[in-house]
Amino acid sequence: MSERTNEELLKIDKDHVIHSMGTVGDDPEEVMDEGHGIYIKLTDGEEFIDGASQLTCVNLGYSQDEIADVVAAQMRKLTYANTFFGTCNTANIECSQKLAGLTQDGLNHFLYTCGGSESIDSAVRIARTYWRNKGAHAKSKIISLYNAYHGVNMGAAPTTTLKQSVFSSYIHPLPAGYMHVPCYYCYRCAYGLKYPDCGIRCADVLDYTIKAEGPDNIAALLAEPVHGTAGCIVPPPEYWPKIRKICSDNDVLLMADEVMTGFGRTGKMFATEHWDVIPDIVAMAKGLTGAYLPFGAVALRDSVYEGLKGSQVFGFTYSGHPVCSAAAIKAMEIYVRDKLVENSAAMGKYAMERLNTELVDAPCVGEISGLGLMIGIEIVANKETKAPNMMASMGIGKACKAKGLRVRAGGRIAFTPPLIITKEELDKALDIMINIIAAVKPK
Repeated sequence: MSERTNEELLKIDKDHVIHSMGTVGDDPEEVMDEGHGIYIKLTDGEEFIDGASQLTCVNLGYSQDEIADVVAAQMRKLTYANTFFGTCNTANIECSQKLAGLTQDGLNHFLYTCGGSESIDSAVRIARTYWRNKGAHAKSKIISLYNAYHGVNMGAAPTTTLKQSVFSSYIHPLPAGYMHVPCYYCYRCAYGLKYPDCGIRCADVLDYTIKAEGPDNIAALLAEPVHGTAGCIVPPPEYWPKIRKICSDNDVLLMADEVMTGFGRTGKMFATEHWDVIPDIVAMAKGLTGAYLPFGAVALRDSVYEGLKGSQVFGFTYSGHPVCSAAAIKAMEIYVRDKLVENSAAMGKYAMERLNTELVDAPCVGEISGLGLMIGIEIVANKETKAPNMMASMGIGKACKAKGLRVRAGGRIAFTPPLIITKEELDKALDIMINIIAAVKPK
């Protein structure tokens, strides 16, 4: 607990800190001070279950002493090393070997970043560099999906289509060379169709778009295996295999944004494993260290790496940082040793069973979807019309917090707790959330 009072800390914060995703000048609301297991404690003494893993990144929960210990040891050994001009460091080399043991076959080469937005930006640059190095200079356009969140820097913002008024409208004009196609949001299908009779029209439109623009002009498709920030929206099982084939047939790189879904979140180490699909490029971050340190990576398939040979690529001051690498090594060890991917799958299945059983008649619930511990609940004003009910959703979020559970509330309630959660802890969280949602009456 801080020696300063909660009020003093809030005052200092207001005087000096600009908050992300907030209105400049608004008063800060709370000060996080401690964390243990799946719980967070504020300076005012309030404690709650972190049912959102904050930004779906605290996969390993709080206060993992093993990670703290290896970080401290690495800091004493080698605080920093750059990766420019052929320089490398032991921790990052061993991190890369460990990571190659977890990624899918052929994804063996890594460029390191400081987080998700940098990983997406890097993936885009790598895709364009790859085609230019092969002499296909016109292959530069990047296609992403509507309803997607991929980041906020100038390389990632043009691929982000979710809530553009929040994430990208104030930095217009955005860079050229980006396109968007409808996503796999079956509950709100862009074509008014119903799965499975739709024939996965959204994937067919991707094929049409690539051919209409000319495959010689398209560098890559970027997509989230499961829409994360949009509220944990799961694609139909045919979607990813179909777009993998479309990309391969049209000589277009397939880039998977596994920043949120990677490292066990969906009950597989990487989400595309659910459909036996191997992307050409994979962006990752959050779970790589479990948010203990800011660290990200871009994984390249062997064929992409070979196509880059002879070209020069960019880098960041902190690429392959040895301290972050040490944290990642230990985090990856914990995922495997403690069977957290399996726990995510089992706890997610149990949560979905409870939610689908106990909220089947809830008048405000339109859809429940999820893979592993990445679960979304669509809140509606009317089940027949599917009219959104943002006010009810936000109210559910506030009511859950008042009862000791934090979730992410938007158009959908996102429930993404740390992967270390036990069945007893999960039941405690679900009891709170289910009772609150079931009590919501339609307007």
